[in-house]
Amino acid sequence: MLQKYEERLIDVKKMLVELGAEVTMASERALSGIENLDVSRFESTKMLLKNIETQANAIDNEIVVTLALFGPEARDLRKMVAYLKITNEVVKIAENVRSFAKRMVLHLQGDTPMSSLHEYSMHLCRTSIKAVTLAISTIDVAEKDALEDIYRRVKVEESKTDDLYAILEKNVLTDMVQKIDQSADFIQILSTMRKLERMADRSVNIVQLMIFARVGGEMKTY
Repeated sequence: MLQKYEERLIDVKKMLVELGAEVTMASERALSGIENLDVSRFESTKMLLKNIETQANAIDNEIVVTLALFGPEARDLRKMVAYLKITNEVVKIAENVRSFAKRMVLHLQGDTPMSSLHEYSMHLCRTSIKAVTLAISTIDVAEKDALEDIYRRVKVEESKTDDLYAILEKNVLTDMVQKIDQSADFIQILSTMRKLERMADRSVNIVQLMIFARVGGEMKTY
């Protein structure tokens, strides 16, 4: 018997929540890695994300099949389109986490000077992960007011990541003046930390998509 539309929608939502949970878990492992400057935790972060693309493709396929079979309209169509776009945002966050972990392994195994940047790097990582966790939680939120409250909170965290990255950038420039021979290493560190900032940006996109799914309108109004 053909599965009902509502059942397929529940399945898609469940798959998306599970995808988000795995990315959140990997992010937390990366945070533990930077807190302890532990290469093994960054290595396990990458392992946790090894099947993310496969899971995301399964979600996309389920959405496309559901759209083809049932041709939903109005709010239901908005929801499916939002889920399709959210899947892509979650995968992009996973790519940022994986790239961050890979780069941190190289930094820690080499002679990259991390001591003066460690504190703000941890703060940046914590803030970006908080934004991601809040954003993914909206997949299970139906009330408009609750969604808008989370949106404001995510925007606060995203703003913090901008400020923390700016501080890191200033500290890096200061260190580069004193250790000009390690300029390339410092530039690589900044590039690595940019991955965290981008995670927060994509978290904002996820919440915007969920608000769009629930209330409609244009995403830019949020």
